[in-house]
Amino acid sequence: MKNPAGPDLCHCLAARRNARYLTRLYDSHLSPVGLSISQFSILAMVEEYPAISIAELADHMVMERTTLVRALRPLQARGYLDSEPSGPKSAIHLSLSASGAALHQAAVPLWKDAQKQFEKTAGKERAATLRNTILALPFSD
Repeated sequence: MKNPAGPDLCHCLAARRNARYLTRLYDSHLSPVGLSISQFSILAMVEEYPAISIAELADHMVMERTTLVRALRPLQARGYLDSEPSGPKSAIHLSLSASGAALHQAAVPLWKDAQKQFEKTAGKERAATLRNTILALPFSD
């Protein structure tokens, strides 16, 4: 591995470059079921946290709420998410519809294939170390 110089010294550029690579990798694997990795991640989070509010989901995904709402629209329009207002401020809470749960389950093997391909490219141990290092970073306040 060469020593980084110039623009390659930028942590953000390196992370974004790799994020774009990973997005393309996962998107290509998930395309047979018509999902992007962003949509798959939303379905996975909603499955993990049933009746999650949009604000809580945005926090978990480290996304601006307005960006998340735009990402939710196609999933809601296709009937994959159920939403209902609850609480004193009428916060919207999300859950997977039956078709959303079925789609997520159909996508899991494709996602696993993408995981395996990345592990093959990066090395299984290195991929796990990268993931764990990233997850250990303090992303939110």
